[in-house]
Amino acid sequence: MTATTPDKLGLCLSGGGFRASLFHIGVLAALAEREMLHKVDVISTVSGGSIIGAYYYLKVKRLLEGRRPGSPQPTPAIYRQIVAEIERDFLVAVQKNIRLRLFLNPWKNAKMLRENYSRSDHLAELLNHYFYDDAGGEPNIALRDIHIAPEGDPVEVDTYNAAQEYKIPILVINATCLNTGHSWHFTGSYVGEAEPLCAFTRQNDAGFYLPILRFDGRRPPPADTWPVPEKRQSVLNSLTLADAVAASAAVPGIFPPLAIHDLYKIGANQDIVVELCDGGVYDNQGVDALYGQRCTHFVISDASGQLDDRPILGTKFFQVAQRANEVMMDKIRSDILYRVDSGHTLLQATCSLNDPAIAELRRESGMQGYALAHTRQSFANSVDYPNFPGPADRPEGTIYRLSNIRTDLDAFSDAEAYALMYDGYNLAHERIEQGPLRTLSIGRWPRQNWRFLAIRHYLSDNLRLIWLHRRIKVGARQFFRPFFLTPWQATLRSLVYLLPVAGLIGFGCVHYGDRVLVASPLTLYDALRAVAVFLLGLLLSRSGFQNELKGLPIFRALRLNGGEQVVHLVALVGTIVLSAGIGLYLWLFNSLFLKDGKIEAKD
Repeated sequence: MTATTPDKLGLCLSGGGFRASLFHIGVLAALAEREMLHKVDVISTVSGGSIIGAYYYLKVKRLLEGRRPGSPQPTPAIYRQIVAEIERDFLVAVQKNIRLRLFLNPWKNAKMLRENYSRSDHLAELLNHYFYDDAGGEPNIALRDIHIAPEGDPVEVDTYNAAQEYKIPILVINATCLNTGHSWHFTGSYVGEAEPLCAFTRQNDAGFYLPILRFDGRRPPPADTWPVPEKRQSVLNSLTLADAVAASAAVPGIFPPLAIHDLYKIGANQDIVVELCDGGVYDNQGVDALYGQRCTHFVISDASGQLDDRPILGTKFFQVAQRANEVMMDKIRSDILYRVDSGHTLLQATCSLNDPAIAELRRESGMQGYALAHTRQSFANSVDYPNFPGPADRPEGTIYRLSNIRTDLDAFSDAEAYALMYDGYNLAHERIEQGPLRTLSIGRWPRQNWRFLAIRHYLSDNLRLIWLHRRIKVGARQFFRPFFLTPWQATLRSLVYLLPVAGLIGFGCVHYGDRVLVASPLTLYDALRAVAVFLLGLLLSRSGFQNELKGLPIFRALRLNGGEQVVHLVALVGTIVLSAGIGLYLWLFNSLFLKDGKIEAKD
């Protein structure tokens, strides 16, 4: 990059479920206070970062297009107001518990039994309903329509941003293409795999790249003459913003990949079914996209998990496999962040040398400075902004526990959410103040009365700190958190589940026990197996479980006719029972969990 190249600020929002989303809100608050948020040229998002990044982007889109209520002109104060709305409204949506609502609707559950509708599709619908329809001011916004058009017509973004104080950010949503093992980008202009800038990578990657496909029908050279089949264009036009976010957050093994047909072909007829999963499989920080967009300054908000030291490990197959995956992901993260730091250091050390190799490196990177905030860091303690007690690398530290909160899409209490926002806020301020990005910030910034600052009262009082530490510690658990925080209340509420089940079992034993036992000595085992197969099939694999269900001995033992109809009936009844159970859980236990972690905050 030459000395006359203008600054281009990129923001990375890492993966990590709602833990990451909430941490990123604190980083957005710090950037808004420093009057840097409206200077961001590129937002690169992954998984949980994609959920909050798209939400913020739609808010900015309405502002820059003059569609924000009241039609205010962009000012730094309006950007701070946008973040204040996000910290309130986004948390309200998170506390609805998206993870369980995936299985709340019995008709959606039944629909998910089919091959052409998956949990990833339903996740996209929920994201629209709880986040994007309201933020964008229109339902189910198409990916091609997320372009920001300040004067009503699309503009060339780089040219516009070079002349304007309030930038149009380019949103890059990162997924991983399982077909090729490369990073896949969703933007408002194109989708596809951007070839790496690094010449070494290009020369040594023997795999093919799925070329970028633009919504306007053009192709990058040398493919300008390619025809644009109507079917391909129809598929591109059907992609929504929520589809892109759902693909970016489709954690392997939990969500099926988002499958896209009819975009690419091998030869004349063979379709490549593009299978997209969580962007964190390839790059959980989203750094590569900022290099591709030629950003000169990086703000990296990293709420991804870091590897824990464990004196004793399980040796069962799935435990070893899980640990090996954690080691691999930690190595990928380390390599990515090392590349950022070493590239910056090398450029700073050699920027005065007239060396063609260094010039090439600078052209490929262009990065002049960065600020990295991640959850295992600790910020300086002060009276007004107390930090989380350490140590940061041991389980007894509150900051360590905070970094281990679950990476999930379920409900987060106020205590958890405000702690994550507060952590991101203070770390971003400190890292920007201490590094080269300070030059992009105003000298003195107006501190805002953010809602999450209420957590300070819990950090400056020993009894409240013990209360907070316990909730953050339990926050690492995926399930049954109310039973660890409020055991008596949770146990009493569980009777609402247990009493009806006990009654049904008693009724069945009295009225039908003899017939079931006569039918088959394995009937009870088979019945339990039927329930297990059904639930696992519905929640995990979907495909093939109906055939497994039909082959269970319980159906043969009871001599049930019309096996196909019976299986469909059992599946339908099962989805209704599952939905009812989840509805009860949300009513009884989700509400109890949120009530226990409630923190009163001033607007």
